[in-house]
Amino acid sequence: MNPAWQQGKLREFCKANGIIVSIYSPLGAAGALWGTKNVLESKVLKEIAESKGKSVAQVALRWAYEQGVVIVTKSFNKGRLQQNLDIFDWKLSDEDNKKIAAIPQARASDGNGYISETGHIKSLEELWDGEI
Repeated sequence: MNPAWQQGKLREFCKANGIIVSIYSPLGAAGALWGTKNVLESKVLKEIAESKGKSVAQVALRWAYEQGVVIVTKSFNKGRLQQNLDIFDWKLSDEDNKKIAAIPQARASDGNGYISETGHIKSLEELWDGEI
């Protein structure tokens, strides 16, 4: 889950069933085989970041925090680790949230690696919730 793949249906299901969502790679995992640059290169997030004097990563992490999910981040860069923590002394405005909600959505994975004729999930329709 991230601003470029918000997974609203999944989050609503989890909320209705008392499930706490944990998100791994909330910045899109750019550079990973299964990752995308949709978060860090988002024009919307860049505009919000500039207006707040924050980084795109901080805006994305703050958005996730405000969604009430558990955020799992990773970095080997000490400066980025500190930056990831500097999301608690400010908030996104209602206007910011409207802009983020309008970001075009795209999955980070096509899901084909999870499909197997002999496995639990036999088709993409069984895997995805139809949201995008």
